[in-house]
Amino acid sequence: MAGGKARKPAGPSARERILDASLQLFAQKGFAATATKDIAKKARVNEVTLFRLFGTKRALFAATISERSPVIEIGRTESFDMDRPVEELLMRNAQAVLSILRENRDFFMMSLGDAWRMPKLKGALSESGVERGMELASGLMRALMDAGRIRRTDPHIAARSLFGMILSYFLTADLLAGRTPDSEEDERMLRGFVSIFLEGVSGGVSE
Repeated sequence: MAGGKARKPAGPSARERILDASLQLFAQKGFAATATKDIAKKARVNEVTLFRLFGTKRALFAATISERSPVIEIGRTESFDMDRPVEELLMRNAQAVLSILRENRDFFMMSLGDAWRMPKLKGALSESGVERGMELASGLMRALMDAGRIRRTDPHIAARSLFGMILSYFLTADLLAGRTPDSEEDERMLRGFVSIFLEGVSGGVSE
């Protein structure tokens, strides 16, 4: 409007701020040690708003797992470009997955800690993380099989074979060892995973 004040762009909603804050604090302190008043303070809302939106602390934890899952971002970046050589297509997807896993360390720290000590939340973790991720990866494998780019087999098992190696690399190097490998190591490991997935380890050697 001419002569009027410029309208400021809307920031994240109270709900979004609460989810962001809970992800950080649950990851840092764990479920039991995180107080809802601390989440509310970090999110710049009052505690009444937090309970009005989520009901209970446990419900907030479940919502954080569901709505902050990195699988959502993995789904947006997954490439189905069948014009690429199959090795490069898989390599591109492997790099994208590893990058998103690293950008979401807090989510995995939270998920692998308190979530597994809460039986009622294991289903939410599985549905939002492992199973949703494998379903996306299975779709890629199915597309490659339909295009005749890889041999036909169970696409779910194929997805777990490749992307399970990537997840294991992230867990052992980034979370357990507490370091981030350099780009040269990443390249060597991911290309090795893709090569083993496509060619196996027998190398045509017969007994």
